[in-house]
Amino acid sequence: MAKNKNENLEIKNFVIHQLLKDAGTRVVKSKQAKKLITISEKEKTFLTNLDKSYHKKSSPIYGIFANEKPNFKNDLISYSNNEFTFYDFSISVMNYYKQILENTPAATGGYMILCEYTNKSTSKDLLLVLMINNKEGYVVNEINLTLEDIKNLDLNRVDVACLINLTEWKNIEEKLETDRQTYLSFVKGMKQVSYYFMTFVDVDNKKTSTESTNNLIKAFDEYSTVRKWDRDTKIKKRNQIFEYSHECMATKKEILLKRISAILDSEKPKDFENFSTEEGRKVSSVISGDKSKMKVFKYLTYSDESLKIEFDSALLLNETIHYDKLSNKLTIKNLPKELVDKINNLN
Repeated sequence: MAKNKNENLEIKNFVIHQLLKDAGTRVVKSKQAKKLITISEKEKTFLTNLDKSYHKKSSPIYGIFANEKPNFKNDLISYSNNEFTFYDFSISVMNYYKQILENTPAATGGYMILCEYTNKSTSKDLLLVLMINNKEGYVVNEINLTLEDIKNLDLNRVDVACLINLTEWKNIEEKLETDRQTYLSFVKGMKQVSYYFMTFVDVDNKKTSTESTNNLIKAFDEYSTVRKWDRDTKIKKRNQIFEYSHECMATKKEILLKRISAILDSEKPKDFENFSTEEGRKVSSVISGDKSKMKVFKYLTYSDESLKIEFDSALLLNETIHYDKLSNKLTIKNLPKELVDKINNLN
């Protein structure tokens, strides 16, 4: 008999609260759930679909607790130490988020869903915090704050989401051996991951994936100048960064600055890492990769009204593409037949 796809995730606690607010105002109307939701197949299907969407269709922003505004973390510690029930924990964090919304006129509210569960295949305990707009009344029953009978929910119906790996959080806090450096991740649904939502959770690494990648690119360019690398060396090093980062993004793993540093110079594995984290560069130890920006490490692109060109910079190494500085000419050898046919068809 085929295994039920819902059986891989075991839900421990599930609750929904309501926080209604219009952008431009400070008034937040809240409605607390009276109790935790009794777990049924409906909740299991909801979580299974969302968990799949979170891990396979998103590009997370990673981080750890910043300890700047530790309200959320302190509540989580109290719950972990059995000083709070999960319901009490959910009420406390909902009221704290209400304060955040009241102090952020541009913010909007919605439905806060908190779900604690275990992934049996990885033996990890997780906490999912979602904000859902529910404009069509499709996800949440607004009267009793329970789930509707939904079959297919993905991130398209979620405003923002935060996944906390409780197991890794405890491992890192207790300095136990682990292959990760972060335990928080954020993804966007209908909205960008808002600064105020990340402030609510208090994450260290509020940079977006674009900013994080741009900082890495800038640091690499400055570093290659300091090291006085020639063109061919730069191309090889840039391609190494791209291959590593691309693999991480494809497999939903963290892009680690220390790993990039070791790739660039195995004899001085911390050199680039130290260079990149100096004042003014501030490259994150864990980089949220922007796929389009990361292409800069591998491809050269140019476009204007009459010309658009993109090619793998490695083609300059084997002379498939050659640039002559004196004549200012770019020569492309071994043209693909399909391109040649298109050119010939213009004759």
